[in-house]
Amino acid sequence: MRPLILITGSEDKAAYLEPYARAVRLAGGDTELGWPAPDVRNNEHSLKQFLKRYRGILLPGGADIDPRFYGENRHEKLGAIEAGLDEGQLAVARMALTDDWPTLAICRGMQVMAVAAGASLYQDLPSEWPSPVNHQPSQPKETLTHQVEVLDGSRLAKLSASDKFPVNSRHHQAVREGPVPGQVGPLHAVAWAPDEVIEGMEHPTHPFLVGVQWHPEDLVGSHRPSQWLFLAFIEACRV
Repeated sequence: MRPLILITGSEDKAAYLEPYARAVRLAGGDTELGWPAPDVRNNEHSLKQFLKRYRGILLPGGADIDPRFYGENRHEKLGAIEAGLDEGQLAVARMALTDDWPTLAICRGMQVMAVAAGASLYQDLPSEWPSPVNHQPSQPKETLTHQVEVLDGSRLAKLSASDKFPVNSRHHQAVREGPVPGQVGPLHAVAWAPDEVIEGMEHPTHPFLVGVQWHPEDLVGSHRPSQWLFLAFIEACRV
């Protein structure tokens, strides 16, 4: 069985989202693009019906997230935002947090999941968390830019078969630590860049809810942790 995965994006961004769809296909799944319309996402029953035909959810990378969704004013260096996309993805993320849809959240997708769980974000990482680590490199997308350290015993460490490996992280925003270090609502931080920026999060009791700040969709041809992440995601969608 090839499980059908919802990639929460629009058809007009199909070219940008193709690497995510290709990585899902290589791991054994099929994909559709879309997100719930306002009348659907604002009604719990309608949203569940919308999601019912999918076996899993992939929240992809993309634009910055509007800080009004976590109660902050806009930073002067906030990038482009898409309010409708924010609302649709946040509705799906909230449903994923409380229900059993296997979910893989990548880059912006991990940030969406964290905001849905009650986190805030660094709106402009270079000015709000100055660091020698360059989180917005200009190299090709598959370039491995820094190491991540993964919490021993976490789901991410187990499926990566390693607690330290290089990644191709590139992002403008990042998840802030919650009041409890390493925890945002039900989500636990499980991977960090060398400057302690959160690079991985997961839900410890969910069937499969994992978020990573790097871009495994660009690495599935040669990077074992990225290959295994997609394979584990699709396997969870088959259950």
